[in-house]
Amino acid sequence: MKALQGVEGRVEWAEHPTPTCDVGEIRIRVAAAGLNRADLLQRAGLYPPPPGTTEVLGLECAGVVSEVGAGCDWQIGDRVCALLGGGGMAEEVVVDARHALPIPDGVTMHEAAVLPEVYATAWLNLFQLAGLKPGQKVLLHAGASGVGSAAIQLCKAFGSPVWVSVGSSDRLAYCESLGAQGGVLRGEEQLQALHDFAPFDVILDPVGGSYAALNLNLLALDGRWVNIGLLGGRKAEIDLALLLGKRIHLIGSTLRTRDGLFKAQLLQDVRQHVWPLFAEGRLRPQLQRSFAVKDAELAFAELAGNGVNGKLVLVIDPTLA
Repeated sequence: MKALQGVEGRVEWAEHPTPTCDVGEIRIRVAAAGLNRADLLQRAGLYPPPPGTTEVLGLECAGVVSEVGAGCDWQIGDRVCALLGGGGMAEEVVVDARHALPIPDGVTMHEAAVLPEVYATAWLNLFQLAGLKPGQKVLLHAGASGVGSAAIQLCKAFGSPVWVSVGSSDRLAYCESLGAQGGVLRGEEQLQALHDFAPFDVILDPVGGSYAALNLNLLALDGRWVNIGLLGGRKAEIDLALLLGKRIHLIGSTLRTRDGLFKAQLLQDVRQHVWPLFAEGRLRPQLQRSFAVKDAELAFAELAGNGVNGKLVLVIDPTLA
């Protein structure tokens, strides 16, 4: 089969060994794969896959089941999307059957390819780890990102008002169209304006170091600060007296390196609580643009430009659309 790999800071669509399908696994003929910032980092050699995971890029995909291992409930021909440790940007991928989800009613194959990673991430961090409850206030940094777009919609669906920080006025308008109450643009002075909306019960932060002191000041008593990225650096100085005094819960969270059972239980929860909302029209995939796999470099460049609202997708097999 052919697959996309990161080679010295670029991507290459080339022959790769076809994986075998074992007990508890399914093989998916891939229609499309979602792009994530982790793919950019892996391409640059900064985020290697977990041990035992393929070096093929791609943390999520959608397609058609073409082989079913023993002990699986899926059927050949089922239309699915899947959360992956890697391997989605290939003609075929073999995945733990528990990590696949049915494509929601009313969602296209290409749209489904950009759902698993961001909705699993948003659900895990906001609702499972931070314990978000209806009426509690949320701040999302990088609100127009894929995770941010999913998180805004989930907050709205479950009754939590949400504000954002973003990079431009157009991106702020985009977030408000999804249900955000408002927000600010990046920049030291603009970020201070978040105090007008504070205190927040939960902050979901992919920035890290440079936002640490700000987050601590913006959080309410018993607030939860969930850090999921290091775009603003890995080190920070914080006032521990303020953290203690406010009884802040500081939570570091990653998803890719979680074990198979954890991911299976997370996706079961997502299937039960989140997936029905697509059929009801309360959630919408935020697919900004699709690229043919031959144009993968263009897709990666667009994602790296930090101007994407929502998600981008690579079309692997256009006959499966």
